[in-house]
Amino acid sequence: MNLLFVTAAKKLGADKEIMNSYWAYHERKQNWFFSPNPNLDAAERRPNSFPNKGSWDRLKSAERRSKWNSFSLKQRMTIATLAGFGHEGKGINLDNSIHFSKLRKGYMNWRSDLYSVFWSDKTQKKRWLCNVFVGDAIYLYNGKSFTYGNNHYFNPKQTFNGKSTLKKRNSYKDVQAGDICVFGDKHIEIITSIQKNSIADDGFCSIGAGRASSPETSGGDGTIRCDSFFSIGTRELENNNNTYFYI
Repeated sequence: MNLLFVTAAKKLGADKEIMNSYWAYHERKQNWFFSPNPNLDAAERRPNSFPNKGSWDRLKSAERRSKWNSFSLKQRMTIATLAGFGHEGKGINLDNSIHFSKLRKGYMNWRSDLYSVFWSDKTQKKRWLCNVFVGDAIYLYNGKSFTYGNNHYFNPKQTFNGKSTLKKRNSYKDVQAGDICVFGDKHIEIITSIQKNSIADDGFCSIGAGRASSPETSGGDGTIRCDSFFSIGTRELENNNNTYFYI
């Protein structure tokens, strides 16, 4: 059993800053999500510093614009989002003290251990981050990036097809806590425990994201779901739709 990996996955699931950013990205309310992994494509770190009110008040309008623009576009988008202006930063008035206070608070709310990640697509569909949860959990566990050539995390289909760095279990009987389940070839989660049932078939509990329900919803992103009558066998170990892997 890889209990240290399970612990890392649970820690990730309990991180509201990350889970809420996953959900906002999924819902297309913002164009980035938080990750602990600085090695991902288009990952942006927090600026080293941000002006305090006293130094800001001493600047002229042109100097304020210059200071704000000295941050990268991705940094500005992240701070503007956290400040409540949205990633486009609409309506920001750098000469307005209330707006400055919001921007500074947004900066202060950006934890230095998190990176805002900007992955774009050309569709208008919701964006699913089940593979991001697994990749972030692996990074928290061993500091390694579960990524392929363009520094994006392996998706469920790539893992199902054996193209990721994970090893495949030969039998469902060998599955342990800390293994990874690919449901079909479209969804992926981390197994947190095995359920030994005396009457029903054995099953498992797992944690993940990309579940079409918010972190605040029971069973949503970052929570643990278990095999039950209502899951219709989804998390039964002996399920031909499930393929199991381990690190």
